[in-house]
Amino acid sequence: MSSEKSTAKTEPTVGYVNRQQVFAGYPGIQDLMNRIQVMRAEAQKDYDANAKDLPPADKKAYNNKLAQQEAQREDELMKPVGDKIEAAIKAVAAEKGLTVIHDAGAVVYGGTDITADVIGKVTR
Repeated sequence: MSSEKSTAKTEPTVGYVNRQQVFAGYPGIQDLMNRIQVMRAEAQKDYDANAKDLPPADKKAYNNKLAQQEAQREDELMKPVGDKIEAAIKAVAAEKGLTVIHDAGAVVYGGTDITADVIGKVTR
């Protein structure tokens, strides 16, 4: 007598998602990226205009200050995107009974690709 457990296939509990693809498919992401580019250009203009006559140590400090402000603004813009993508990944994983989700770049073999499902969820 053979048991069903030994011959039955088990569903994978590991999934993977291509985060770059999800990010690229996020609604309005191009507008956000354009806003970030504009902010970077404005920061560069600010630096060029205000740091030209400063001594090297002050230039470095001013550059660091601008870079920190820029990074904070970028984080503020991108955090809602990241949060929504994370929530979608968790929701799709739960719907499919997956307990572990890896980034697609780390997967060599196996697992369930949930990328399309996550994109579908974030675009709703």
